[in-house]
Amino acid sequence: MGLGDLLGNAVSALGGVDGIVEKIGESGIDLSSLAELDAEAVATLLEEKGIDLSMLEGLGLSVEDVIEKVKEHLG
Repeated sequence: MGLGDLLGNAVSALGGVDGIVEKIGESGIDLSSLAELDAEAVATLLEEKGIDLSMLEGLGLSVEDVIEKVKEHLG
């Protein structure tokens, strides 16, 4: 299984990209502002809003890679 498959599985586990985007929107974060932030800043902002990304690391995935995938979806 390649990195793309792992990222796809992780995103699916979180409700798909649409599910992640919906959860971010529900937290009150302006989705358009995420595009201007680097992955570390996005992760910090999400954690401050109560969105726990530690599950990704538990699956052996890079939070930054998943955030980039979500940002691509938004773009």
